[in-house]
Amino acid sequence: MKTRALSLKILFLVLTLTLSVSALAEEPRDIVVAIIDTGVDISHPLIRNHLWVNPREQKNAFDDDGNGYADDLHGWNFASNNNDLSDNHGHGTHVAGIILQKARSQRVKFMILKYYDPLKSGDDNLLSTVKAIRYAIKMKADIINYSGGGDERSPLEEAAIRDAQKQGILFVAAAGNEGRNTDRVGFYPAGYRLSNIISVAAMDSRKRLLASSNYGSQSVDIVAPGKNVFSSLPGGKYGFMTGTSQATAWVSGLAASLLTQSDRSWTPETIKKFLEQNAVRDRQLSKKIRSQARISNLAAMTFNQ
Repeated sequence: MKTRALSLKILFLVLTLTLSVSALAEEPRDIVVAIIDTGVDISHPLIRNHLWVNPREQKNAFDDDGNGYADDLHGWNFASNNNDLSDNHGHGTHVAGIILQKARSQRVKFMILKYYDPLKSGDDNLLSTVKAIRYAIKMKADIINYSGGGDERSPLEEAAIRDAQKQGILFVAAAGNEGRNTDRVGFYPAGYRLSNIISVAAMDSRKRLLASSNYGSQSVDIVAPGKNVFSSLPGGKYGFMTGTSQATAWVSGLAASLLTQSDRSWTPETIKKFLEQNAVRDRQLSKKIRSQARISNLAAMTFNQ
């Protein structure tokens, strides 16, 4: 009887352990969006519960995980080479709020990567961008949202995004706000011909391409709302901003929603294809946008296909 009782106890423990492991295995993971921008107000009520946490780092002035950055709990400031993620501009905080509004999930977490310093040269900011992309790859982000850019190609930047592509990371990039055809005069990184990049132009509430938005039937993929978009601002405030940055955040939010709401196995290429196929075809975008598609209604999109 003792032997039988012992066997039952062992069986119970084995079943309990198996069920616990199964529960852990089935628990949905967070979707990490790396925001490479001007920083983010991490104490903002809309954002503070959506911060990515470096699982192997502690606040102790040491580089616990050995990735080269001490106390990078929620990301890193590559402009100043420290962990101060504050947003003195407002742009990054606004972008984060838009992504949350479109993703609509508690599982979306932000990896904050500050790259921009208005007092530094364009080359310095570009180098910070490359470092930020490399960090996002190393720390396994799912999506990179990037709203900056310039007229010149950068082999270092392109190589970093190509490495992100190899790791299955979607790169959502602003098409730019010069109002020009980027098939003729490029805008990068949105213009690199890499399959993990979604280049986003901006439209107004009447579904018209903004006059300030760049466009290109070969270089720009899709259009999203970017005129007077309401979102979060530093200091717990809210306000409106306009531009392809806002449209880019809209698309990043939709992509994050796909990753959280569907059991399907997604790649950057299938996400891009799905968004284009489920957007609205508009003849007015002919010869201006590669897909001739605009995303105007989140509710109309079916995420479980």
